Amino acid sequence: MSIKGVLPKRILSILVDSTLFYLSLLLALNIRRPDIFNFDYFVNHIPQFFPIFVIFLVSMYIVGIYDVFSLLSKSNKVKLVSYVLLSTIIIGSTYFYFFPSTYSPKTVLIMQGFILFIFEIFWNLYQDRFLISAQKSKAIILDKSIKGLKLRRDIDANNFPIEFVDSLMLSLYDYDKYSKDNFIDIIRSGKIKMIILDLEDVKVRAMLPHLYELSKMGIRLMDVNSFYEYLYKKVSLDSINFKWFFREVKVNTKIYELMKRLMDIILCLPVFILWVFIHPWASREIKREDGGEVYSIQERLGRYNRLIKIKKYRTMKFTDKGAWQEVSENKVTDVGRFLRKTRIDELPQILSVFKGDLSFIGPRTDIINLGEKLGTEIPFYNLRYNVTPGLSGWAQVNMNYQPRTVEDSKERLEYDLYYVKNRSIVLDIVIMLKTIKTILGREGS
Repeated sequence: MSIKGVLPKRILSILVDSTLFYLSLLLALNIRRPDIFNFDYFVNHIPQFFPIFVIFLVSMYIVGIYDVFSLLSKSNKVKLVSYVLLSTIIIGSTYFYFFPSTYSPKTVLIMQGFILFIFEIFWNLYQDRFLISAQKSKAIILDKSIKGLKLRRDIDANNFPIEFVDSLMLSLYDYDKYSKDNFIDIIRSGKIKMIILDLEDVKVRAMLPHLYELSKMGIRLMDVNSFYEYLYKKVSLDSINFKWFFREVKVNTKIYELMKRLMDIILCLPVFILWVFIHPWASREIKREDGGEVYSIQERLGRYNRLIKIKKYRTMKFTDKGAWQEVSENKVTDVGRFLRKTRIDELPQILSVFKGDLSFIGPRTDIINLGEKLGTEIPFYNLRYNVTPGLSGWAQVNMNYQPRTVEDSKERLEYDLYYVKNRSIVLDIVIMLKTIKTILGREGS
């Protein structure tokens, strides 16, 4: 799915970041060795720093810096860029440790990272003036629902490359007054480049033949549910029905399932080794705090709503079976709070991943009584269990809080259904990297 102006903006952003990367490298080399610096000295460093350059660009893409339709604030963008640069320096230093050079690249890398950070701050704060403002396309949205109003509000509140035109909204509701040619003239005179429409609206469906004619003139037409998914990276629940299930949920996924299972098994070994080293400390601290059990054994829902049992480090005073309570005597322990922040409490679940009851990536599994409750209260909730649940998922890396109400769980379901619809190895890798970023930032749920 593409929108006019999006691809050029993304390509230009990548080109600017590439230029800033090598410009910062040039300056770092000049500062580091002004006595021998010349253009050849810079060129000799380019091949050595190329793997770092690739890591930098891929990381920027994964965290969403190049997403034109992003609801990230400028401060959050700067924060993400700082995470990317820190990770790049750490990975790059490790790389140069195993592939040493007479050029002292680790020192240059740190200096370059500092210079690049300054460049990126200014670029991400002021890039909208150069990339978006002059490229905005006029659009109308033919949807009066709460979802349509939310889309319009968020588009207007962010500097996206489209702007909605108010004066043409009446063309939908007074359509009977206009002929086909008259309607087309109104759209053309308003220089409309994009129409977002609700295909479930009876009046919109009556207009489809005329809207189709507009597509031949280069005007882009987009279903409001598709645009909602494109903007928020989740599926609108009011678009979910049985037709959605048969149309969108993949059936032939054998190759993907095999690759994902192999990836889970390969990842199990290093995580298991990490668990072996951490376990003595974790079990000692849990026992030291209140003398209770080290593990919490929970019955949860697995794929196709099968009962599975998983083991986690105990982080609360007692197991409350997932009950939502405003006031409860059950509290997170001091060591449990740290275990949750660092996700160490999840490590014992590696056994369930090895068995195949869980995957590293997938919708978060529910404690059984809570999952059954949500399944009766939220339509199509059990669609999330058409795939193997995971330790981390699309909802976990996109929501900054843990669901505590039915409404929260509805939002989580929107993210989970996006994953069910779009799951792939590439998306799984993106979730893994975002999970690492979340852990390092001690955020998420």
